[in-house]
Amino acid sequence: MSPDPCSFSSVTRCVTKHLNLSLHLDFDRHVIRAKVALTVEALEDRFSALTLDTRDLQIVSVSANGQAASFTLGPKHSFKGTPLDITLPFDLSRGQHVIVEVTYETSPSATALQWLTPAQTAGKKHPYLFSQCQAHHCRSMVPCQDTPSVKHTYYAQVSVPKDLVAVMSAVRDGQEVDPQDNNRIIYRFRQPVPMPSYLIAIVVGALESREIGPRSRVWSEKEFVDKAAFEFSEVSHNKLSEKHLIKTLW
Repeated sequence: MSPDPCSFSSVTRCVTKHLNLSLHLDFDRHVIRAKVALTVEALEDRFSALTLDTRDLQIVSVSANGQAASFTLGPKHSFKGTPLDITLPFDLSRGQHVIVEVTYETSPSATALQWLTPAQTAGKKHPYLFSQCQAHHCRSMVPCQDTPSVKHTYYAQVSVPKDLVAVMSAVRDGQEVDPQDNNRIIYRFRQPVPMPSYLIAIVVGALESREIGPRSRVWSEKEFVDKAAFEFSEVSHNKLSEKHLIKTLW
């Protein structure tokens, strides 16, 4: 049982150290087709099963260190979502790590994700997506130990239509044409600072940015980016990080 009354995850038996996310955004269906690899450390000997938090996720498959792992989804709870119970095909000793990979799809009604039509944006031409994982909505976007007692780093690659730009609560790590579809771009991000799942954030839209300091910039639709830059023009003097600024603007 989890010591967090809002989480199913087995935090007394294991802890997530890193997430590696691969996200494919489908603006027509309002879903994300995704894969997450969780690096999990066992906190006990003979460790062979764990529970992750989910909400309205369609789980396609689960593996552990490349081997198929059995899984079941428990009963749905009113506010905690649905527990994802995973049985590993082997045992771990305390201190050992395993990479648990989950392939899944989000729901159009995911509580962490807000999908906007072009008509709902300032530019009126392109759709828009933003997330809000706080307080415990990350589980509707990523199967995870969705509790603030667990802090981990993350890496992400995000495939979006080529007319859109992705930004996350992480450092940009390059971009490339999606090798599976040349009408899409993959944006890469890395977050080397361990943080709770509720701080994972993403926004995708027809975005532009303006530098407002040596390590600060604002992102917005082009109709508002200059106004946003003026509004936050003194941020660099207050020594706020780019990550905090982006979160403030969302």
